[in-house]
Amino acid sequence: AANAIAKRILSGAPNAAQDHIDFLKTGSSRPPMEVFRIAGVDMTSPQPIEDAFDVLEDYIDRLERLTSK
Repeated sequence: AANAIAKRILSGAPNAAQDHIDFLKTGSSRPPMEVFRIAGVDMTSPQPIEDAFDVLEDYIDRLERLTSK
């Protein structure tokens, strides 16, 4: 979820920063999936997980390039 939240903010999505603040304000007062929705992230969708794996894959590729020299 953190990757998806950061992606929304960095891409300039409307209200992304405020959504993140609202997400932080909820703390643990609501169920996790509901809190993620407040942040603008639908964790019932595979997309946030796939995006996170894409980031991880990029790091692995970079590590392989750096260690093959």
